[in-house]
Amino acid sequence: MDQNLKLTLIVPVYNVRRYLKRCVRSILEQSYSVFEVLLIDDGSTDGSGELCDRLSFENDRVRTVHKENAGLGFARNTGLDNLLPETTHVMFVDSDDWLESDMVETFARAIEDTGADCVLGGFTKRDGEGNPQFEFKLEDAVWEGERLAKRLVPRVCGSAPEASDSIPMSACSSIFAKSNIDEHALRFPSEREVISEDFVFKYRYLRTCNKVVTTSCVGYSYRTNLSSLTTSYRPDRFDACLFFYDYALRLVAGSPSEAECVLRLKKTLFINMKMCISQEVPRVSGKSRRDACRAIRTMAVDERLLKVINDYPCERLGFKQKAFVQLLRHQAVNVLYMAAVQGVI
Repeated sequence: MDQNLKLTLIVPVYNVRRYLKRCVRSILEQSYSVFEVLLIDDGSTDGSGELCDRLSFENDRVRTVHKENAGLGFARNTGLDNLLPETTHVMFVDSDDWLESDMVETFARAIEDTGADCVLGGFTKRDGEGNPQFEFKLEDAVWEGERLAKRLVPRVCGSAPEASDSIPMSACSSIFAKSNIDEHALRFPSEREVISEDFVFKYRYLRTCNKVVTTSCVGYSYRTNLSSLTTSYRPDRFDACLFFYDYALRLVAGSPSEAECVLRLKKTLFINMKMCISQEVPRVSGKSRRDACRAIRTMAVDERLLKVINDYPCERLGFKQKAFVQLLRHQAVNVLYMAAVQGVI
C-alpha cells in the first residue's frame, strides 16, 4: 500500500504520565504508518519527561524535545520548529487523548485522493476515565473556491444563530500541510494570552487553503481534563473572553466572509459567557452566593457585552439560547445564578 505522506504527529506533554503511553501507542499502531512522533516535554514534573525519553529509546520513530514550561501553544510551536526536513504534513495530538487505529489512514487518504491542503474531522468526547460522552461528527465533503471561503471558514468562528454548525476550534483531529505552515510562518499564540490559541492557528491556516476536506471520521478521542485552562476556575475568565472576542474580530477583518464570521463570533461569545457564569457558583469558585452574584452582575452590566447583545439578531436563536441572552440583557442576576447552580446554562 503506497503511503505518500511523511506525517509527523506533534504531542505536547505536561504532567500526563498516567495517559502518555496509551496516546503514543495509539499513534504507533496506526494502519497508516506515521513518519515521526514528536514528543515535546513542556517542563513536566511528574516523570513524564523521563517517560518520553524511554519511549524514544524504545522506538526510533519517537523523538523527544525537552523545554521549559510555557504552555500548550508554545509547546506546539517548539514541535513545528523541530520538524525534520522530510516531513510533509503535521497533526497535533494532546497527550491525554488517543486515536482509533484507522484515523490517520482516513485523513491521509483524503489528502492523497483530493490534493487537499487540510482535512478536518470530528471527535469522541470522553470523561476522565475514557468513557464516551458524545460524538461530534462533520459531513463528508470537499470545499474549495467561494464555497470554502464563505461557507466553511466562518464555521470555525462558531455557529450561525439558528444552527449548531460550528467546526471545532481545536487544532486536533486535523491534518495540516507543512508547506502552508512554512510559507505563511504560522504559529500558535500562548493560551495564557488568548483563551483559544487553536482558533488563531486554525483560522489563519484555513485562509491559506485552496481545498479542504471534511470527514465524518470521529477517530480522535478527546479526554476531558478538569484541571485544564479551559475548564478550571479563573477569576479573569470574563475579561479573557472579551479579549479573545476583540482579538478574533481583528483577525477576521477584511476577509471575504467578515460579516458572517463576526456574527458567529458573537454567538461564541454568548457560549463563553455561559462558561463564565457557570464557573462563578460556589462549588466551582469557592465564593459565597453574594460574591458570586456580584461577579455575575459585573459581567451582565458590561457595556461591551451589552453592545454585542443589542446588535445581535436574538430572534433567530433557539428558545434556550434566546432566554439566556435575554436574561443577560435584563441583568437578571439572581435567575442567572440559580440557573448556573442547577446546571441549566
